[in-house]
Amino acid sequence: MTNQQTKVIELKRNNGQTTDYWVSYRMGRTLYQVSVQEQADGQTDEGEVVKERFPFYFGMKKRMLELAEEKEALGFRLLTEEEKATPVIEEEEPTLDPAFFKPAIRYASWMLGLGILLFFLPSPIINGLAFGLGLFVWYETFGQAGIPRNYQRYFHGMLAGLTILLVLSAIELERFAQPYYATIFVISAIVLVLLVVQHRLKETDHIGQKESSRVRKIKDYSDIDL
Repeated sequence: MTNQQTKVIELKRNNGQTTDYWVSYRMGRTLYQVSVQEQADGQTDEGEVVKERFPFYFGMKKRMLELAEEKEALGFRLLTEEEKATPVIEEEEPTLDPAFFKPAIRYASWMLGLGILLFFLPSPIINGLAFGLGLFVWYETFGQAGIPRNYQRYFHGMLAGLTILLVLSAIELERFAQPYYATIFVISAIVLVLLVVQHRLKETDHIGQKESSRVRKIKDYSDIDL
């Protein structure tokens, strides 16, 4: 039916005077469905965007294929290469959910506090707590849609490093692992803050561009005699 490795499935159905399009795509751990109906005169009506959130990546491809099969049973077909060259539906640009900013700062403060504690209080119990917190922060960040690739790579590397340190702690080398735990946590706290600051600045720039656009539009019509 379609390539199971693809992250996008595009289908089309002709209904005489109208043409229906359906697109499903993945961003992070969220699966999106978008429907558009194109009239014979070229006008388009976009339906509601349906989102499905998955706890892990597992099962997302299977779900996409199941949805596509349901649509094909209703008369939809895959788009040809020529049809894909002139897309009717534009994928939603991945942006970091602002709701993530507040918990991200909270995670950063936890990691910074625990990182400082790790520098001064060697303990296998604290090492285990550090790994648990690192695993939680990794889970909360890696599937967030809109997180830049370099940040995703960092948090994957963070989890790998913490896993190695956990093994060292298990073989009674916690005093050796302790400074590395602390360093990883302090750096990770800084990375989380930078992630939030970077996207806050992007939001401000975007709002500023919108305001500038409004001002230009007002000026364009300021010379019209009423």
